[in-house]
Amino acid sequence: MLGPAAPRRYHGGVPPTDTPSDAVFPHAGGKRGLRRWLLCATLARSEAPRSCWGAGVLWLNWQRRGDFQHLVRDTRENETRLGWAHVQADTLAAHESLVDAFFATPWLSFDAFIAEPNFPEDSGSDGATQRRAFEDFLHAQIAERLRAEPDEPQPVRIWLDAQHSGYESRKQATTAMEDHVLRPVFGRLRPCDKAIPHRLERTQGLELANLLLEALRAAWTRTTLGGPRRAVQARLANHLGWADLCTTSRPGETKFNVRLGAPQERSRRATQLPLFALPPSSRRPVLSP
Repeated sequence: MLGPAAPRRYHGGVPPTDTPSDAVFPHAGGKRGLRRWLLCATLARSEAPRSCWGAGVLWLNWQRRGDFQHLVRDTRENETRLGWAHVQADTLAAHESLVDAFFATPWLSFDAFIAEPNFPEDSGSDGATQRRAFEDFLHAQIAERLRAEPDEPQPVRIWLDAQHSGYESRKQATTAMEDHVLRPVFGRLRPCDKAIPHRLERTQGLELANLLLEALRAAWTRTTLGGPRRAVQARLANHLGWADLCTTSRPGETKFNVRLGAPQERSRRATQLPLFALPPSSRRPVLSP
């Protein structure tokens, strides 16, 4: 049996908490019983020709973040670094345990979109179009959650992967999230909603989001992978009941939702969701059985 885990530093000043998960927290408006949503959002940019790109977001309640940190700590061996870049033979067991824990935990969910190379056609080398699609994707996901719970406008916190999102600075990233995601969704920037860039290696939610998204992107790109990464992809597909990860989710899926294509440009109307446009490709999405 492993001994106690060594103390870790948590970026953003959010250490593990022993606060009960079902505790009631007031939000900025003074109402009680509302739960904050925490979104751990990451972008997988296209760095090479004929490479797919996409975005992913891990959802959990803000009040569950302490439970989540304990969950990850239980799967981590010593100070094993997690994330797609760190999947190798000696960390495979930890990553497979993390995947198992994700599917065994009902209050965790993941949404992603995967876009094929050069879609949209004007993506360009600076990644501006990919960043806009990323923002539209987050806008759509939050708006969908609000439509599902119209009587409880949840406060939202976005933890943004500062390393892979492609913004030039933390200030630019925060401004983009506020102006293009939070403000259009709610019609104004509420004091209770925040967007904070975080470092991937210090934020466990981003480590898991990165692992799930990059496993999907590698599958759609048909990237040649080593044995450990193929094993992680197989573990994911097995939990989903899919033959492989080149699959999109059925409508209404809530645990692990994958769309093919990219969000079209957002409407000026805060209540209208962006649509996902499919790329002009012969490789059409296959619905899971």
